[in-house]
Amino acid sequence: MSRRQPQSGIALMVVMMLGAIIIPFAAEFAYQISIESITANNVTDQLAIDNSIESQYQIVLARLEFDGTGNETDSYDDAWNDDDLLQRTDEDSGVNLSTFIRDEQGKFNIHMLAEASADRKAVWKARFVALVKNFRRDTKFDASSYADEVAEAMSRWVSGQTSRGSIPKPKTQDERAMLVLEELHFVSDLFEKHNLLEDIREGDNVAAGLHRYVTVYGTGKVNLNTADKVVLQAMFNADEDIADRIIERREGGGEDEDTSSSSSSDDENTGGGNPFSDPNQIMEVEGVNQGLLLRNKVIPAEDFDVRSHFFGIRIAAQREQSRREELFVVQRVPGNDPNGAIEGFRHLLCQERTDPLETIEEEE
Repeated sequence: MSRRQPQSGIALMVVMMLGAIIIPFAAEFAYQISIESITANNVTDQLAIDNSIESQYQIVLARLEFDGTGNETDSYDDAWNDDDLLQRTDEDSGVNLSTFIRDEQGKFNIHMLAEASADRKAVWKARFVALVKNFRRDTKFDASSYADEVAEAMSRWVSGQTSRGSIPKPKTQDERAMLVLEELHFVSDLFEKHNLLEDIREGDNVAAGLHRYVTVYGTGKVNLNTADKVVLQAMFNADEDIADRIIERREGGGEDEDTSSSSSSDDENTGGGNPFSDPNQIMEVEGVNQGLLLRNKVIPAEDFDVRSHFFGIRIAAQREQSRREELFVVQRVPGNDPNGAIEGFRHLLCQERTDPLETIEEEE
């Protein structure tokens, strides 16, 4: 019995030594398996998100194509802005999709600061000043104190009076001063300092970013049927209350509503509302007359439109622990027949986005 005790002790020591060697390897192996499992799940999620975003993008394009065939107006009552399309879950992949579509021609085109006729550049500059003064009004992020400085810097930049320095610019057929909205960060340090371009949140305080109201895409004319209140106030900066009346009119209110004569009232491509079918119909808005137009330097046929072909499409997709947002900008290309089939789309922009879209009270 006395000889077996030392042997048992040695065996126990051997087992403990082996355990001390094997346990770290086993722990490392288990850790690697866990990491590989997480990585595999992430890859699976990313593939599902990629496919869902592409699928959603193609669905939106199909809606825009259908809507553009035989439809003489564009408004947010159209089928491409339907809630069932904008918020949905891809049943095959389980990806939750949120889509934010904006008519780029419902925004202020900053190229007008340079491309408007010589006698109209000052008009557009005054409108831009009004827009900057108003877009965060009544919030702690009010920008009115430096609106003139921003407008002056912007005007010089798009007119080519400010050197781009070493900022690269790709050679394209479009020789405009700005190709993407993010170039605004190079115009003035005020954009970065005050987060002017992006939505901003500080505690319970939320303010919209300029990306909602300005664009570098489109014809320069503002779509009466999709322009936000802030943009309309800028266009009528001497009579800002007209903006509310325009919105009331296009939504189906107002004393002059006559849906029976609207060119799109019976069009299956459109929803409710009473969209303007001609820029000159702005004269039907209560309070609008020649005197008011002159006071605000508004020329309906030059400043406004009632349909669009430039759209921004922002798609957010989330599945399990993975999430991604992408922004697309497209131009809808009509065929030879204005009321016929759409020829196709020009894909102007595709970029991943990380800046959040906040819920803004003024959103329609």
